[in-house]
Amino acid sequence: MALAFKKQNLSAFTNYLRSKYEMFTAAEKVGTLPYYVCIDPSDTCQLLCPTCPTGIENASKKEKGVPTTRYRADRKKLSIELFDSVLDELGDNLFLIMFYNYGEPLLNPRLHEFVAKATSRHIATEVHSNLSLPLSDQRIEQLLSAGIGRLSASIDGFSQEAYEVHRVGGNVTLVRDNLERLAKTRDRLGLDTEIFYKFLVFKHNEHEIDDARRFAEDIGVTFLAGDAFIHDPSWLPSHRAQEEPYCSTEEFGAIIERWKAAGRDDYFFEHESHPFWNLVPDQFDAILPPSCSWHYGYSVITSGGPVAPCCAVSKDKDDFGTIVPGEVSFTDIWNNDLYTKSRLAMAGRLTDSLGHVDTVCTRCYYPKLVHHLYNNHDMLVTQRFVEVFGASEPEMAKAFELLGDSFGSTDAEGFIAHYEQHLGEGRRPQKIALTAVEPLHDAMSSEQATEVLKQFGACVSALGVTGSRVFDDALLDHPKDEIIAAVVTVVNGEIAGDQQDFAREAAPVLAFFQAGVGDEGVDMDAMRSDQRTWRKIVEEDMVAIARAIASGR
Repeated sequence: MALAFKKQNLSAFTNYLRSKYEMFTAAEKVGTLPYYVCIDPSDTCQLLCPTCPTGIENASKKEKGVPTTRYRADRKKLSIELFDSVLDELGDNLFLIMFYNYGEPLLNPRLHEFVAKATSRHIATEVHSNLSLPLSDQRIEQLLSAGIGRLSASIDGFSQEAYEVHRVGGNVTLVRDNLERLAKTRDRLGLDTEIFYKFLVFKHNEHEIDDARRFAEDIGVTFLAGDAFIHDPSWLPSHRAQEEPYCSTEEFGAIIERWKAAGRDDYFFEHESHPFWNLVPDQFDAILPPSCSWHYGYSVITSGGPVAPCCAVSKDKDDFGTIVPGEVSFTDIWNNDLYTKSRLAMAGRLTDSLGHVDTVCTRCYYPKLVHHLYNNHDMLVTQRFVEVFGASEPEMAKAFELLGDSFGSTDAEGFIAHYEQHLGEGRRPQKIALTAVEPLHDAMSSEQATEVLKQFGACVSALGVTGSRVFDDALLDHPKDEIIAAVVTVVNGEIAGDQQDFAREAAPVLAFFQAGVGDEGVDMDAMRSDQRTWRKIVEEDMVAIARAIASGR
């Protein structure tokens, strides 16, 4: 099963395509923002899983007379202030927020608020949880009603005996009860949230796969058995018994020496200095680009604001910066020296001018598939583009075709050439086609208002995130009384249940009221002295016009 992406503003898709172009051409400084992001609602957890940095840290705290194995010195819960700051900055471009990383998301009592805010911005959401904590009926309904697209429960076993080998400190009976109640509440509310019983397969639990699958089917959730990174060969399940380690003892020794040569003698904890097994096929290393998607299209934001270079990085010493609302933005970090050197190093380019900069990425030992881990979602972006824009943007449609599935079917050279010729900054913008709308003399219904706003909104959506140009007189010549009538329908509250969505449709439409848009083509953002995006400017104008209408002016 797959998530359903809901983005509808063209600027999100132009950002996505340009980000892919920057990745393929190994740009050191980028003009785009991530389109997928992991945001940890809580970087704390109640379990002591032996393969998770947070679990290892938790377990070490319980050992008397032994120093704590410290991965992150300051563990927090995500605040509304920080989340709002991130959403304001990145929300227009995000297709997906993954509310998880190295903590338990449900330990944050405001998780449902974060999900609801993302949903209201047409951003798909995914939550991974161990579910081993008490959940009231009210909490379950809050979470599901907020609009979670996918909820994946990590349950590595069916009996307590097998389950607790990996999920140390967890209660499988409580977990299964929570999962069943989530499924029943989803069905009762008529929601389409995907719920998964995710079962990581190890030697000690493989005999329980069938029991777990039957339980999942009985309660109406999807069962998903998968493999994992393994550090202890005795944990290898039967179907991986002959698997060679991805990183052998000798290879890991060489990796450690690279860290020592960089002055990071104490980088690895004792339990990390060992080989590991990973089922990723070697052929991915040959078909995936050398640049890392974590430096272009994805990112990780931990609960307190630190930005980690990827989801595999667990130590705070490897963070690339910290978001501080009102002081330090994500964009301030996104093109700093740490990111610049990492992008250059991954592409095999010289970094002499950044010789003083040290990053974990320059010595990355993870397989290529981890570098492009979430490319499996890329076909959903393509699917959504076709749903929203169809054949109205042929050059963009061709670019998506050349990207293929973002794995073996991608024509990188063809994509680069096409992008530079038809979508790059140097091209002459095409005129925006305008679909004629018959004049409406009578009162406008909610359905008519929706159609008007969608048609005009589609025309102006190409204005993009930071402003662009309009070259079509028809945009100004077309009757504006229909736009006004549609806005009146919205602000009068006749369709209150959908007001918020209609208001978003109206925002780009009101660009028609901006002075100076005409056949000459005016860069509207250049006329502003601050750094507000086009979207924010238009939304501010929408509010002003709505107030004027409401006051009868």
